[in-house]
Amino acid sequence: MNRLAILVMTVFMMFCGHTKGQTSTGQITWECTLKRKSHDEGEILMKARIAPGWHMYALGNSRNSPIKTNFKFKPDSSYQLLGTVTQPTPLSKFEKLLGMQVTYFENEVEFGQRIKLKGKNGTIRGTIQFMQCSDQVCVPPQDFGFALKIFN
Repeated sequence: MNRLAILVMTVFMMFCGHTKGQTSTGQITWECTLKRKSHDEGEILMKARIAPGWHMYALGNSRNSPIKTNFKFKPDSSYQLLGTVTQPTPLSKFEKLLGMQVTYFENEVEFGQRIKLKGKNGTIRGTIQFMQCSDQVCVPPQDFGFALKIFN
């Protein structure tokens, strides 16, 4: 590998962490990335790709709705959460299977979480809990774990 390629890879690793995986049912693929916004601030981007004919519930559904998408971050001295997880405007419909109005996403959605970087090196560990349905069936809630390295 030449010096330029090594330099480009090193710069990429300094500013980004990356985790990618698929759920056990194969209907949703997750990709998590850490992007630096400045020397001491970054954003965790969590993108879900949803198979055709399926949907995933959004943040903020009512208490009586199915398991909504939920993000849990393991505390670590190398970072601090700033605010809450953000999402684009979800779709809304009356869910016949559940007998209630729900908010959801189809195809693809990206959630974001701003963070303050406090340490030179560390790992952001978290879990995404979500529920997915088609027009005929709902899959029980699933967890997707991720780990993103913070590099100085």
